[in-house]
Amino acid sequence: MLFVYFGTLFYWLIGRFFAQAPRYLTKSQINREESAVNTTNVKAGFEYSDCYLHDNDARFVFNFIRSSLNFGGIAANYVESTQAKRENDLWVVDAKDTMGNTPFKIRAKALVNACGPYVDQHNQLTQQKTTHHHVFSKGIHLVVDRITDHKRVLTFFASDGRLFFVIPMGPKTCIGTTDTQVDSPETEVTDADREFVLGNANSLLNLKRPLTKADIIAERCGVRPLAITGVGGKADWVKLSRKHAIDVIPKDRHLSIFGGKLTDCLNVGDEVVDELAKLGIPVPYPDRKWYGEPHDTIKDDYLHQAKLMGLDTLTNPSSSEPLSVRFWRRYGANAIGLLENIRNDPQEAELLIENAEYTRCEIEQAAQREMITKLEDFLRRRSKISLVVRREDLKNSQGLMEACHILFGDLAQEKYEEYFREN
Repeated sequence: MLFVYFGTLFYWLIGRFFAQAPRYLTKSQINREESAVNTTNVKAGFEYSDCYLHDNDARFVFNFIRSSLNFGGIAANYVESTQAKRENDLWVVDAKDTMGNTPFKIRAKALVNACGPYVDQHNQLTQQKTTHHHVFSKGIHLVVDRITDHKRVLTFFASDGRLFFVIPMGPKTCIGTTDTQVDSPETEVTDADREFVLGNANSLLNLKRPLTKADIIAERCGVRPLAITGVGGKADWVKLSRKHAIDVIPKDRHLSIFGGKLTDCLNVGDEVVDELAKLGIPVPYPDRKWYGEPHDTIKDDYLHQAKLMGLDTLTNPSSSEPLSVRFWRRYGANAIGLLENIRNDPQEAELLIENAEYTRCEIEQAAQREMITKLEDFLRRRSKISLVVRREDLKNSQGLMEACHILFGDLAQEKYEEYFREN
């Protein structure tokens, strides 16, 4: 345990002491500070600080896409690459709008295959031979009612020796994960997965009563694409690295991104830009930083306006953070427009869907700026609403239908029915 604690000190060091210092915790300290932990088989523990996604990974990724659009990038929803080939020193991609089933072509000097778990599949379409390939590890999480009022992420070793997390998610808690090798990125949650997660939660936590399947509000399931050299074979998940690899085929100006983690996305992007420059495609604006928070002067102006209008006094009691904090975290400089909407009509600060932590003005902004084509885009890919609100509660929510009218206008009823038919 002391060896692991020294690891947290080293982690703090390489983070340049930005976060709070790690703490070594005795068994009695854990009982006193976090009663949700079952310390029957615990000798000691430790606490350290790290980054945390208040919304979810999908929102985090979309904010990168939204920022790139502000700087001239082009992005499209529901577009599939069905084939791609080299013609006259260009890539010609046969693409399809999957909503309208309409084909069209995209031409580019280089092709970057960033298809995640589908990288190998797309390389087969384009006949690209790469050094690396993917194997898949399935991970699932279950969302249940809030287990502890503290905002710590609790970390344990599960019964199989892997890390197991209890993650605060607003009014709910996310527990998991599994780590199972699968042959395809198309996976689903099984009863065995549920039993593993629920069993470990019941064993590792002090609960008023054991968690059962009836307590599950939502489920998350996906695969980690792990980069290996060669094709096929079983992998040792404990030893297999989560590091990324970029395979470059210079003659075709083709790049493939394998493996990696979301937390490493900026490094991956920088490497891709460097590789493209070597292929004669330099970044058009090398000194422009398009990601991250706006300048402090903009933030100071926003916070000053929010304080003058008493924004935080309009925060719904069920919210996990003040409106001024949430608006800035989600929208940055665009949060200033939300303040103007609320000044004109205080009802714009009202929550439309219970426990969703989305106000009316946020949904209006989503309709204008966030490329929402289906209701699932909003409920899962721009927010975590479908993860913290039970399906039946969503279906019976009058606020959801109002949100549909804001997002889709005359198509509100159609999009509402489409979501519950497909989910």
